[in-house]
Amino acid sequence: MGSLFILMRYLRGIILIFCLALPSLGIGQFRNNGNKFIGVDYFKGFIFKHKRQIGHLITDHPVGFRITYDQKTYGTEAWHQRYNFPDVGLTFIYLDYKNESLGKSFGLIPHFNFYLNKNKLSKNQFKFKIGLGLGYNTNKYDKENNNKNNVLSTDLNFGILFQAEYQRELTERLFFNTHLAFTHFSNGAIRKPNSGINVVSANLGLSYLINYTPTEYTYIEEEPVEKPGLGYTITLSGGMHEYSKIGSGSRPFWVVSGLVDKRLNHKSALGITLEWFASLSLKNDIKYDYRLEGQELPDWHRIGVALSHEWIVSDVSLISQAGYYIYDEYDYYGKVYLRLGVRKYINDKIYSSLVVKSHGAKAEAAEFAIGWRVK
Repeated sequence: MGSLFILMRYLRGIILIFCLALPSLGIGQFRNNGNKFIGVDYFKGFIFKHKRQIGHLITDHPVGFRITYDQKTYGTEAWHQRYNFPDVGLTFIYLDYKNESLGKSFGLIPHFNFYLNKNKLSKNQFKFKIGLGLGYNTNKYDKENNNKNNVLSTDLNFGILFQAEYQRELTERLFFNTHLAFTHFSNGAIRKPNSGINVVSANLGLSYLINYTPTEYTYIEEEPVEKPGLGYTITLSGGMHEYSKIGSGSRPFWVVSGLVDKRLNHKSALGITLEWFASLSLKNDIKYDYRLEGQELPDWHRIGVALSHEWIVSDVSLISQAGYYIYDEYDYYGKVYLRLGVRKYINDKIYSSLVVKSHGAKAEAAEFAIGWRVK
């Protein structure tokens, strides 16, 4: 019965991340008749010690396997050619940390594979992969039963994957792959503790072209992007987080941002953002901070200014920002903050996004947003 219970718990985690992740994966990309790959690889690695406090969890070398599914692109959309005809796909990860406190993680991560070779017919290909998705962890932090796990405190976590890959064609449909991968899981401070876990691994595997059809790449002379002037964007973000104190409970937060940006080319835009932050978790931390006893409590609202870059791939963009609080009376994390995440355009004006805001290696919040491009 014990083994059956463990199996059911693992299956529940796998089903949950599939149900949550699949609606946002752009499944239509896989419905055409283009060439598709399926791959399997085995990996072994090490937990990267990014904080001194996680040293007690590094007791062995994590191992696992991955199953990948990729759709090749050939130029049916303009962004295919801009990025040297990347693959679009999904990576399923099984990761055993070889540590009872950490348990195991399952991940489902949508990704892009970008090719470095311009010669698409070469038998040797070099690629890099970027992916963002979801993970399920079997052994989360528990004050009574698992207090050694100070890296993951929720069942569901965000998963990030970066990878460098070499691929060698063995036959027309079979390929050998070797990778150096970086895998990260954390919950974006939805609940503390949340140090997050980073695994660096070396991978070996094979991939198979499951529906081979000889296909020509489409090359077109693309016009330069129009640069009509400045653009204006309004974003409303929110979510739940536990600001600083373990056990204080997750509470809502809101962010209102106004962005002025300039489109540089087909791939990128630069801008500056003014934003207002309100966090009920921060308000609660200030209220019960013993260091402030007998003093007038600082304001729990903050105002920041951030430099913003948008890396435009298709209707999906990568957002990166570096900000500075021009008003922050509590000043718990310091004045500088960073953001990294993805934006999905629903149409020319409306978009949704998911970004993680941090202060160095300390995550503050995972921000879910809806935005409107005014111009």
